[in-house]
Amino acid sequence: MGLVEKMAKEMSKEIESKTREFYEFVLPPIDMMIKDDYLIVTADMPGFDKKDINVTQRGRVLYIQANKKRDVETSDVIENNGDNGHNYNKIICAQRPNFIDKKIRLPVSVYGGSRKEESNDTDTHKSIAKYDNGVLEITIPIRKRRGLDIPLQ
Repeated sequence: MGLVEKMAKEMSKEIESKTREFYEFVLPPIDMMIKDDYLIVTADMPGFDKKDINVTQRGRVLYIQANKKRDVETSDVIENNGDNGHNYNKIICAQRPNFIDKKIRLPVSVYGGSRKEESNDTDTHKSIAKYDNGVLEITIPIRKRRGLDIPLQ
């Protein structure tokens, strides 16, 4: 392998590494909506298993963390017993994230996240997370602030 080919290969690996870091920073894409008295957060996370995902809420901050193991690394070569027995496959480009560490500031006041509340929470104030077909959906009850009526004099 010549010097130019070696440099091109190393540069390609570096670009792939930086691309992966970028996607791990911006992913997963998040949608938030309010439905009735709930904040619904939806995150696209294809390729992860349910067991690899951890969702935590602390006050008005939601943490989504996921970590998966890749079966084959980019540099690994797999022998694929094709017709002639000499067929090799190699992953050329792998940009899907293996790791997600997303911190989301919630736009409304919600229940949960503080230890004082956890002991007083009822089932109606519990957050629920579901993961199905690569989509994570988190339903968080919104806290209605009671205002103070001020009488006019």
